[in-house]
Amino acid sequence: MADDRQMTIQVRKLITSNWIDVSQIRIRVIRGVITLQGHVEKIGGAPGEKQGTEAGMRKLDDELRSLKGFRGLAYFLDNWIRDPTGAWRCTTKKDAKQ
Repeated sequence: MADDRQMTIQVRKLITSNWIDVSQIRIRVIRGVITLQGHVEKIGGAPGEKQGTEAGMRKLDDELRSLKGFRGLAYFLDNWIRDPTGAWRCTTKKDAKQ
């Protein structure tokens, strides 16, 4: 579907504009439902924030939900979980020395 292709392009732009390595994430859009699968890894930034931050994940989520034609969003990420309350939680241990 042409709209899904256009939305996929927009999702890729949003991910890269948030300094997340798009090569680590598989993006699928089917009938307006966005699916992200993979690993969130920031490009650049502080060593302790290579996995991203809760605020950054909230921002990305809000931006994705505001896309034209949006109908749903599913995350299958290795290092982040969005709980039922909408809060984001990193599932990997962070090294205290970083």
